Parts: sequence; C-alpha cells; structure tokens
Amino acid sequence: MIGIPNSILLKPGPLDDDERALLETHPELGERILAPIDQLGDVRPIIRACHERWDGAGYPDRVAGDQIPLESRIIFACDAYHAMTTERPYRKRLSHDEALRRLDEAAGTEFDPAVVEVCLRVLQAPRD
Repeated sequence: MIGIPNSILLKPGPLDDDERALLETHPELGERILAPIDQLGDVRPIIRACHERWDGAGYPDRVAGDQIPLESRIIFACDAYHAMTTERPYRKRLSHDEALRRLDEAAGTEFDPAVVEVCLRVLQAPRD
C-alpha cells in the first residue's frame, strides 16, 4: 500500500469512489518504484498483478486465470488471509476458521482454486 495516504488506509468507514480509485493505484505505484532497479525486473509484473482476481474482476489490468502470474495469485490469497485476520480501523479481525471459510468460498472467483487448496492445507496443518 505504498504511496496511499494514511487518511485512506486508516479510514474507519467505507471508502468513497475517489478514495477507492486512489487505493487501486498501489500495484502500479509499486511497479513504478521498482522500475529503476534492473535486478528486480522479474518482480515488477508480480507486484502489478497482486490484486488481480481469478475471474478477471481485479485491478489494475482486469486479467484472469493463468494470465495472472502464479506468484501474484499466491500473494493475493495470503494477503487476503492476513487482512481478514488482522484488526482494521473499519472492522474487527475475523477468526482463523472464518477466514479459511471465506478463502474457500472465494476459490474460483476471487482466488485461484489450486492456490486456495494449498493455503487451506497449510493453514489447517497442526502447529507445533
């Protein structure tokens, strides 16, 4: 969320259309920040696509399915789990089980079903 004002990130209520549009620029900002670093050239498309949805309804490019880099699909699902289980100014955190349920529910629309399957397996594994 680099480059997004705290007034948006920490807003306790819903974002308006202008705030949401600004928030949705962050993958492109991340890509531009990395642009001058030649060694990170392979990472730029991953950063840019980290909010693309499996069904094509994501942003910034509205790509879908296998057009989204695998690394981006993994980041998207993991970031969603983290966001759901972390307290936010606009909502309380969800339980582990509820976050898993929501990931599973969004498999095939928001998230790559194969990535969700692995995430669920890892997140449900017994912890030492």
